[in-house]
Amino acid sequence: MKRNLLKAIGISFLIFVVLSWIIPTGTYSDGKLTTNGIDAVGLFDLFGIPVNTIMTFAMYILVFAVIGGLYGVMEKTGALPEWIQNIRRKFEGKETGFLVFTILFFVILSSVTGLIVPLFILVPLFASVLFAMNYDKITAMASTVGALLVGSIASTYGFNITGYTKNILSLDMNSEIWAKLIILVLVTALFIFFVLKFSKAKTKKLAKTEPKKEVKVETKKAAPKKTTTKKVAAKKTTTTKKKKTTAALAVAKDVKKVSTKKGVSTLPLIIIVILLMIVALVGMYNWYYSFGIEFFNDIHAAIMGVKIGDFPIFEHLLSGISEIGYWGNAELIMLMVVASMLIAFVYRLKLGEFVESFIAGMKKMLPTAIYAGLASVILTVLYQASYGGTGTLVDTLMAKTFSLTDDFNVVSAGISSLYGSFFYNDLYYLLSSMQPYVASLDASMLNVAGLVMQAMYALGMLLFPTSVILIAGLSYFDVKFGSWFKYIWKFALAVFILLIIICCILTAL
Repeated sequence: MKRNLLKAIGISFLIFVVLSWIIPTGTYSDGKLTTNGIDAVGLFDLFGIPVNTIMTFAMYILVFAVIGGLYGVMEKTGALPEWIQNIRRKFEGKETGFLVFTILFFVILSSVTGLIVPLFILVPLFASVLFAMNYDKITAMASTVGALLVGSIASTYGFNITGYTKNILSLDMNSEIWAKLIILVLVTALFIFFVLKFSKAKTKKLAKTEPKKEVKVETKKAAPKKTTTKKVAAKKTTTTKKKKTTAALAVAKDVKKVSTKKGVSTLPLIIIVILLMIVALVGMYNWYYSFGIEFFNDIHAAIMGVKIGDFPIFEHLLSGISEIGYWGNAELIMLMVVASMLIAFVYRLKLGEFVESFIAGMKKMLPTAIYAGLASVILTVLYQASYGGTGTLVDTLMAKTFSLTDDFNVVSAGISSLYGSFFYNDLYYLLSSMQPYVASLDASMLNVAGLVMQAMYALGMLLFPTSVILIAGLSYFDVKFGSWFKYIWKFALAVFILLIIICCILTAL
């Protein structure tokens, strides 16, 4: 199954390689495109670029691996399985309600914060509950990872989406906020309907097939081959059991011994996980560049300014830690390691047990981490090309697309943003490459351009195998890319049409 993802990433990279031999690079300035010739990906680059990608995005890879380590420790304590079963029992008979709650939880947090990577920490927890409720893999993925990406499409104040748009296009965080809220409500409602419809179809399908199997068993009951029937039944039961134990938790296979204590208190674990998420989200959301809030910057400066005599004690003790609001993946990794150590201490795990469970969890999550890193293989090439000053083939493609109309056009801007997200899986770089094409627009049109660009980019992250979070989700849930695309394309098409209609209305107003 995992090779399927490697194939999807490899095909995406080969598409870029072929295009690099056909489309010249270009730079766009003052309304003119200057072509700079072919910058083809060579034979040795086919091997060198993936290696360079792993090195460049090693921090991303480590983040996902450490998430696995955190869950390894959580599972070892016995509190995590207890927590999952408590939630399952609480929502017994209300499984649909929990599914809807999960979607709303991830969509809203993603829309408001834009911090998808730290929010991924909660994906295994919610997925475990959904598996315990007997939801299938693709439904569990859609309502967690899919919901995170849907929240990006309808980003309201998410810094890594709306914040980037604000700063690169010189907009305001509140620009077109009512349109964003309308998109949030409509897209979320559409997504919930879509996921529930799929779940219902699955339930009906199972209901239709079960009676047929019952009839078969009854007809063979009196036959001499009674043992065969028992064997089939036993086999079926074993398979179901295995599915629940291995699919429910991220690291169940690799942790040698999970705590079997009954009645393990889940309260300390719940508190630590909540605190971890609050500190991570507050620390990684850039308050200054979003709203001009200097509170955390002032606190950091005051703390670092404390001296004992002439010696700046905290400047040395806390060296390497950025101000709150400027935290990145390094600080996120540090937070997860500290949280893991605190959980081990509270639940009295021995040092050997802590180390063993943390490493086992990392090993289990390592393939997901590597695939997530490789998803940026095209961005690696474009990132390096940006330093050359000769532009990229994407600049040439965008210049041709925007030249199809004389004035700003929502459709051409939307299409450019959508295919641009295939190449640039980071919105910051996509907006930087598109900024020259919309820089001359007046303020009202620039607001709409920013909205359509960020929404279409996020839509691309729901579809393309160059999306870091999508690839991480597909690997974690063991879902083929083709199965996901077949599942999601109708929803994506409906969202594309909806976004075009809303942005066209905003343009006409």
